[in-house]
Amino acid sequence: MYDMIVIGGGPAALSAMYYAHSKRLKVVMLCESVGGKVDWVQRHAAVDDQLPVPGTELVRPLINWMSRQMNYVIKDRVHSVTEGPNCFEVATDDHGILNSATVIVATGASPQYLHVPGAASLLDHGLHYSIATHAFRTSGKSVAVVGVTPRSLRGTAELARTADQVYLIAESATMLANPIGRGLRQQPHVEVLENYTVNEVIGLHNVEALIIESLGQARSLNVQQVFVDLGLVPNSAFVHSLVATDAGGFIRVDQHNATSIPGIYAAGDVTTSMGEQMAIALGDGARAAQGAYDYVLALDLATRVGHSYAKGETRRRVNCD
Repeated sequence: MYDMIVIGGGPAALSAMYYAHSKRLKVVMLCESVGGKVDWVQRHAAVDDQLPVPGTELVRPLINWMSRQMNYVIKDRVHSVTEGPNCFEVATDDHGILNSATVIVATGASPQYLHVPGAASLLDHGLHYSIATHAFRTSGKSVAVVGVTPRSLRGTAELARTADQVYLIAESATMLANPIGRGLRQQPHVEVLENYTVNEVIGLHNVEALIIESLGQARSLNVQQVFVDLGLVPNSAFVHSLVATDAGGFIRVDQHNATSIPGIYAAGDVTTSMGEQMAIALGDGARAAQGAYDYVLALDLATRVGHSYAKGETRRRVNCD
C-alpha cells in the first residue's frame, strides 16, 4: 500500500516525486521512461549548432536525482485507475494492481501528427509540434505554422515577435475570426494562407521548404522551421471514466491540482491548465504533490482518532485487499 503513486515520467512527474520523497512518503513512479520529452532537441548537421530546449537545465538535475532512486521507479504502462474500498487501484500491464491512498496523473499529451512525405524524417530537424517550446529558435528566420487552433494562433503571435517571415497555413478560416486571428492578418510579415493543405516537407538534413496546395495549385514556401499544430490528445484515457475532463479529454483541475475525485491529482500537459513549458510543469507537479500530501496527512489524522468517513469524502489508509 503506497501513500502516493505518480503516473508519468516527465518534468511534472519528476517534480512530484521529488516533493513526495522529501516528505518521506511511500511513493512510486509508474512510467515507460524517465525524463519525458526533455531530451527532444533540434539535431542540426553541425553539432555546435545544437541548442537545448529552455528548461532542460532545470529538469536535468531531477533526472540525475531520479537515476539514483530507481528503486522508486516501476517501468510499466498503466491501463486503468479505479476506486477500491478504501484506496485507489492502479492496474498495470506487467506488475498487476498497485494500491495507493493518492494518485498523481502526469502523463502529458501527444500531438496529432502530420502525415506527409518528409514530416517524419525531419522531426526535430526543423519540424516541431510545440511552438511554445521551440519558438526561441526562430529569430531572423522564415517559419510556417500548420493548423489553426487556439494554441497555434497564440504560438503564431509569439513567432511574429522574432521571425522575419511567418506563414500560417489554414485549411479553414473559422478560427481566424477571433482577436488574435484578426491581429495576425494586419502584420506585414505574417501571411495567412487560407484553404491550403500541406503536400510535403522538403529538406536533406534540415527543413528547407514546405509544399502546400489550394484548388490544385501548388506553392513552395522557403522556410527553415515548420511548426505543426493539428491538435493535442491528452494521455488520460485510463482515467476517463473516473475523473472529470473537458471535451478534449484534458483533466479538469482546481488551483491545488485536485481533480473531481478526492485523492486524485493531475499535473502538466494532461490537464486543463497545461502550459507546455518545463518550468510550468515543474511547478504543477510540486503543487499536485503538495495537495496529495495534505490529503495523506488528513488520512493519518483520521486514522489516529478512529474516524470513519463516507466514501467519496476522505478515505482511511487501510489495505485494499
